[in-house]
Amino acid sequence: MNWTTIYITGNPDFKEEVAKKLENSDLKYMPGNIGSAIEGTDDLYWLDSKTNLREFKEAIGGKLIWKHRLRFFASLEQFLAFKDSSNGMTKFSQEDLALMDEMRSHAA
Repeated sequence: MNWTTIYITGNPDFKEEVAKKLENSDLKYMPGNIGSAIEGTDDLYWLDSKTNLREFKEAIGGKLIWKHRLRFFASLEQFLAFKDSSNGMTKFSQEDLALMDEMRSHAA
């Protein structure tokens, strides 16, 4: 069996909830250790190479992804570039801002 590495980052304390969701799924995966366990904002999993990222996200669930603002990366280079970027998890993208404006206009 071949494995694909998926890196996850998000708000603190998402790891336990993600692990519970994956335990109850039919996905073949192995949890990993990214080395930043102190912060609690990063994690990694190895997925069966037949499993695509969409299936992985569906197993975790949209509510959990939004709750913890989870971001997924298929390569270490992408993950490290994101972590090193000034944007990080603290700023919203233009798409996020447009979506929030739209939601506000519908609520009013």
